[in-house]
Amino acid sequence: MKGPREGVGFLVPVVAFVALFALLPVALLFANALVQVGGTSGFLSVVTTARNLRSLDNSLEQGALSATLAVGLGYPAGVFVGRYSFRGRSLLRSLLLVPFLLPSLVVVLGVLDLFGPSGVISTVLPFTAWFGSGIPAIIAANLFFNVPIVLLLTATGCEGASVELEETVATLGGSPLRAYGEVWARPTWVGAAAGGLLTFLFSALSFAPPLLLCGASSRCYTLEAQVYALDQTFLEPNAAAVLALAMVLLLLLPTAGYLALVSRLRASPGRRTAGPRPIDWRAPATWALALETGLVLATEATLLAAVLYRTVAPSGRFGAGAAWAQLFSASTTAHLGVSAFGAIANTLFFAVVAALLALLLCVASGYAVVRRPDRAVALGLLLFVPLLLSPVVLAFALSSFWRPFVGTGSNVWTLVVVSQAILALPFALQSLEIPLAGLSGAARDTARTLGATSFGAFLDADLPRVQDGLVTVGMFSFAFGLGEFTATNFLVPPQLTTLPVALYALSEVRLFPVADAAAGLLLMLSLAVFAVIAVGGHRVEL
Repeated sequence: MKGPREGVGFLVPVVAFVALFALLPVALLFANALVQVGGTSGFLSVVTTARNLRSLDNSLEQGALSATLAVGLGYPAGVFVGRYSFRGRSLLRSLLLVPFLLPSLVVVLGVLDLFGPSGVISTVLPFTAWFGSGIPAIIAANLFFNVPIVLLLTATGCEGASVELEETVATLGGSPLRAYGEVWARPTWVGAAAGGLLTFLFSALSFAPPLLLCGASSRCYTLEAQVYALDQTFLEPNAAAVLALAMVLLLLLPTAGYLALVSRLRASPGRRTAGPRPIDWRAPATWALALETGLVLATEATLLAAVLYRTVAPSGRFGAGAAWAQLFSASTTAHLGVSAFGAIANTLFFAVVAALLALLLCVASGYAVVRRPDRAVALGLLLFVPLLLSPVVLAFALSSFWRPFVGTGSNVWTLVVVSQAILALPFALQSLEIPLAGLSGAARDTARTLGATSFGAFLDADLPRVQDGLVTVGMFSFAFGLGEFTATNFLVPPQLTTLPVALYALSEVRLFPVADAAAGLLLMLSLAVFAVIAVGGHRVEL
């Protein structure tokens, strides 16, 4: 019998980590800001200003539109990928996570490379320039990030459907449509709904797309971009903190809904006794699903290819391939304060250390959730709160609270690692919880019978059976660190500049060809990480 406190001690490290390095510093920042603006009346005064209300409308509009389109595009492809087996399926599933984890600046440059003033597509088809700026460009960037997530979560739901029940429906003479309605429609809807809510959250919190694709105007700023503008442009940090608090309160409900839907998906793995079925090309619906999936994948690949193409294409005074040489030149080093090789080393160092930290925390908290699965939603909500904050505010609070202890200069690397680990934790832990939830307890009980402690049985019997989940934890955390920009940009001195920060600095001075080279380098690093994992035979899940 599992007592209510069983395994609770293993939650202490992750709860303490998030509390000390996110919740406490931000709570103090919020409390101080509320005092400075005059309490509740000041809070309402800040939130109801015209520009802040406009950013609220923009967040809701862009979030809802992006979520609706992402579900419409991602659901059919998710059904196809989740239901059928085909050559390269495992590699495809792994690579589908690349867009979600790419630095937002890379995707923004990709949209401009396709549809901007001299875009690859807009040059040939001028009417497509409509997607090169403003709301259409922002939605395009949001869809690039999030359609693969809807696809993967839908596929996860599809794979959780009962094969035995579907065979029973067929044996009793039920049509494929009836089997869909009675067996596997609901789990796919749960996955798609979870993906839609996650799309809404990330689109409502979108930062780089509205900041860089809206032109000189702030007319399409989201709450996240407006928080940044209040703090960095208008020099109103208290108003920025108050607006960030309102943003957290607004998005708590959809976050709880997303976590509740994901908890339903956790109950699905392990129920199927057969893998995905061979493709039945005799069914017209199969052709339709395959065609839509191909269009989604081709669109994603086109944007990635455009980024890579721009790294070698001639542009202005830069000849073919000259941007790469310029990226590693002495002039770029002088501008950034660190060489490109140094930025690469910094990026990899932060990402590796943050991934190791997140992995250790996930193993401890994963054990606590295995002992009491009902803890998963509450823990997930706690870990999601830092993602609902503006990374600028999170980094500012982290810096204000901890700099007196860690000092300045090179010691700031600890705060960078902490911020990256905190942002990675929600998805990293979820990546371990889903496979753990599908395990039978028989092996664990056998280990206990042979004298192992409860935690020892978890280490010996459970973790070896979810090695892919452990790899996914490390991968998510590493990829988050590889692409994290906003908080890192706020914290690092020049000598600790990372590739995403370097990319932004190069874009600021309009060295776009060199920035494209940095974006291409980041993209190739991400693709290499995912390819190695996939070729190694690991199944990657969201």
